[in-house]
Amino acid sequence: MENSKPVLDALNTLGIPFEHYTHVPVVSASDRYPLGLDFGAVVCKNLLVTTRNESRFLLCMLPCEKEADLKEMRTAFLTSRLCFASEDALKRLLDQKPGSVGVLSVINDRSRVCEVVLDASLKDAPRIAMHPGVNTETVVLSGQDLARFVRAYAFKLTYFSF
Repeated sequence: MENSKPVLDALNTLGIPFEHYTHVPVVSASDRYPLGLDFGAVVCKNLLVTTRNESRFLLCMLPCEKEADLKEMRTAFLTSRLCFASEDALKRLLDQKPGSVGVLSVINDRSRVCEVVLDASLKDAPRIAMHPGVNTETVVLSGQDLARFVRAYAFKLTYFSF
């Protein structure tokens, strides 16, 4: 995508309030803190995981200090073995590359294949910082507004305690 305009336009169309910032590239969520780019919000990492045969894709967002236990997720989501999706899948499904992936990229999932999985702690978070499709920009949304966006564009939204 390398363009935040579709996401920003969609947020405006949905009437979702947000803050928008531009900054130096941020590839890893944990890099935000030393750069002062957390904007007083929960900083999250985003992962696209899939079954080996790519029959199911889970686009996950969790606070950067948490870890995604793929074995635990496998059991909870009743899937076969999970692994991280390939760069090809990131491009094909979300029009993204590693280091820029975010839940807001679900807007590019035209086939509505990706299931969005948000950490349960984000449901009522007042401020969550995330990429709007490019790693030189950040938008800050509330957890409830993030859920509104996801429900407008995703196949399915689930909360899970990572």
